[in-house]
Amino acid sequence: MKNIINLLVVMLTLITLSMEKALAATAKGNADVYKVTMRKIELCTGYTVVDFDNVHTADACHNAVVIGSGDKEVDIASVSAGAAAANYGDPALLPLGETYTHMRVTVDRKFVIKSESALDTGGSNDTDNCVTTATTDAQFGSGSSEAARKYSHRVAVAEGGTNAEMNMYMINGRQSDESTTNYTQCFNANCSQNNSSWRWNYAKDASELTSAIAMRTMRSSLTTDDIQLVYALSAPYTVSLIPPTIDISFGTRSALGVQEVSNSAGDGTPTANDGMCSFYPEEPIVTITIN
Repeated sequence: MKNIINLLVVMLTLITLSMEKALAATAKGNADVYKVTMRKIELCTGYTVVDFDNVHTADACHNAVVIGSGDKEVDIASVSAGAAAANYGDPALLPLGETYTHMRVTVDRKFVIKSESALDTGGSNDTDNCVTTATTDAQFGSGSSEAARKYSHRVAVAEGGTNAEMNMYMINGRQSDESTTNYTQCFNANCSQNNSSWRWNYAKDASELTSAIAMRTMRSSLTTDDIQLVYALSAPYTVSLIPPTIDISFGTRSALGVQEVSNSAGDGTPTANDGMCSFYPEEPIVTITIN
């Protein structure tokens, strides 16, 4: 008898739960390019509730078996994304008769995103034509670079630029019950105007996640480029003599976020006269079927 696992997950649960100094002017748009670097996929025989700092540990994924590893960039907005992602793993590595109940996914904190359509933040006229643009070192500040500040700074770009693929990152954050500041928001194109007291929240427990049951918190003290997420399978999967088939489909509607940032009107009100566009990744929906 076939064992079918229908797993509707959010591969990257990126939405803020609440962002202090958040702006009223925010919007979401469809991603026409959404490149994710897959690093590892594991199946687990069980899961023990852990602090989200410990999602990478054995308690979070019992008897883990790696079915795919090594960096593989997948544009999940493309029509061939499902096949590319499915071919990443090899379920033939699973031991016969073992039953799996959870999956742990490791991806890079960097995403490459492009939207063909301009987005309107809903704020001032300065940000009613926001487009993704190519990322440069200059956007992160004089004397620094993208590599040095990719997790600590979020850049700003003027509206109406040349549409291109843009590098975006899961920046430094905190759990939702904490009050520490954790990243710098740039207010202009070279980040000479900025505020270092912004706060980005990640989930504290499973009740705050959409589909994943655990997601490692990206704190400023964390040196890794990886993020791990754990998902509960909708039904246990027991390995049989019949090789399983993995089908994966993706949805990237509303997977790109943008907000208005302003040095003179930090709340994003329509009265701002120096508003800039600041992009961030939202959550793509991933459907995985094993049968």
